[in-house]
Amino acid sequence: MRELSAMSNKPTILFVDDEERILRTLEMSFRHIFNVITTTDGYEALKLLKKQDVDVIISDQRMPLISGAEVLRAAREISPTTMRILLTGYSELAGIVGSINEGEIFRYVQKPWRLQELRNTIDQAVNIAKASRSGETEDMLDSELKKGSIVVLHSKKAIAQYILKEKPDVNVSYASSLDDALSLLEVDSQAILLTDLTISEGEICEGLALLKQCRPQLVVIVVTAFSDTSQLINLINSAQVYRVLPLPISRNMLITSIDSALRHNQLLANRPAMLQRHRVEPVQVQQPLGANPVLHRIRGYLERIRA
Repeated sequence: MRELSAMSNKPTILFVDDEERILRTLEMSFRHIFNVITTTDGYEALKLLKKQDVDVIISDQRMPLISGAEVLRAAREISPTTMRILLTGYSELAGIVGSINEGEIFRYVQKPWRLQELRNTIDQAVNIAKASRSGETEDMLDSELKKGSIVVLHSKKAIAQYILKEKPDVNVSYASSLDDALSLLEVDSQAILLTDLTISEGEICEGLALLKQCRPQLVVIVVTAFSDTSQLINLINSAQVYRVLPLPISRNMLITSIDSALRHNQLLANRPAMLQRHRVEPVQVQQPLGANPVLHRIRGYLERIRA
């Protein structure tokens, strides 16, 4: 491990990759603007997080001793204010889902990465870490957990019924259409959205990105049958979804995720500076909004709440 001087005031970034050659390249590329720490050992990286403030940790996914998703999951527990970025060069679905649900990462950067793209992503993460760091975590809320509310937009109505049965103190609303869901979100701006990626009006992935760009406080849980890794990556980089749960769904996983989302929702309400950590990439709409019924409806909703 190559460590930095403790006297520097530069932001600190930590690179984790099992290839020394890649670490040397990264160190040379960033050492003039950041304090750079590099290690080939994910376990060593976690030890360092326990004794030193790190603004951003960037880990490769595929490593022999511990995966990048596991490193970032543990990093979140050790240092919640450290921004987390995953470098991934292959399509391991389980690892990507794990990093969404447990590592709560800021961005995926696909390998081979382009230097300017990586630099821009790290710059964003450093700025957000500095702006939002307050020494507080999800265990340090101002008050007891509030009742909370959830809007369920899903073809499987049984999901809403099960949540209501297991969480009677939570206000659960079932929406059979996107228009119904948006109307409910318009009335209750603090509600959590639980949705499939395919709804009756079409694919909602781009719509979620548009929603999050305008409403970063919206906590989204996706419950879906998926197989497209690139779509999952977009759910983080463009929509900052909070959890992705596979169908058929484990009931224990569902309730655990609901509990976590309720706490996170309250954290964002209590700590507005934390919203910076959910900044998304600009939406790149692939077709005119009017030609896409999902985007058309969401644009109308956003226009209404701005009025």
